[in-house]
Amino acid sequence: MIKAVFFDIDGTLVSFKTHEISENTLNVLYELKRRGIRLYISSGRHRLIMDNLSGFPFDGYVCMNGALVIDDGQVVYGHPLDPADAATVADFAERNRIPCVLFAEKDIVMNCHNELTDQVFKMIRLPKPLPSPLAPYLDKPVYQFTIFINRETEAGLLPSLGHSVAERWHPEFTDIDPENISKAEGISKVIARHVIAREEVMAIGDGGNDISMIRYAGIGVAMGNAADDVKMHADYVTSDVDEDGVVAAVRHFGLLD
Repeated sequence: MIKAVFFDIDGTLVSFKTHEISENTLNVLYELKRRGIRLYISSGRHRLIMDNLSGFPFDGYVCMNGALVIDDGQVVYGHPLDPADAATVADFAERNRIPCVLFAEKDIVMNCHNELTDQVFKMIRLPKPLPSPLAPYLDKPVYQFTIFINRETEAGLLPSLGHSVAERWHPEFTDIDPENISKAEGISKVIARHVIAREEVMAIGDGGNDISMIRYAGIGVAMGNAADDVKMHADYVTSDVDEDGVVAAVRHFGLLD
């Protein structure tokens, strides 16, 4: 019996075309909640920029790929970046004039913008942070960077980071996260609080940063619009986000009559 479902946002719950949860999917979420199933977001996004969830009352949030976990309104787990790694990423971005977003618990700043970042922010309906130097924020715990580099440039940065990993969910940018965190790890912190077993969890996603939770959950679902390397880890591949793939998945596994 599934007791908790964890959803990615962009490309899973929310369409890249409409930037909203469809009415059909939203109705299903309310019905699942009415039946006592705990519903969570598990996203690469910071909680402060989860502004496209139609006001739905989720039970909690696995944020920034598991670096910060909120359950029933409380921060229950935090794993910031190694300070030396945070300084290395910030310096790399500043020296090379590479757009980079820094995420602290209560602050989001970005060193510079360009045409690409403006396009991406518009695509995922993300408010553009005001440009600001990154260095002044390094005296606080930094939980994540989103840096606009391709895979080749990423390969040049990563060897200089001793305790961090890259989680790419879009071709144009990558998240820099603390090592040993993942959406799966964030989920484990939540379900332990509620004595829910892995086998009682469903996870639904479409990006590379969703693979860990798709593999971890008792039922792991990939969206039809997911890449092949995501689908290969799933127990089930549902339809596309624009075809209400979340609805199809929960019906397929009998969560709704």
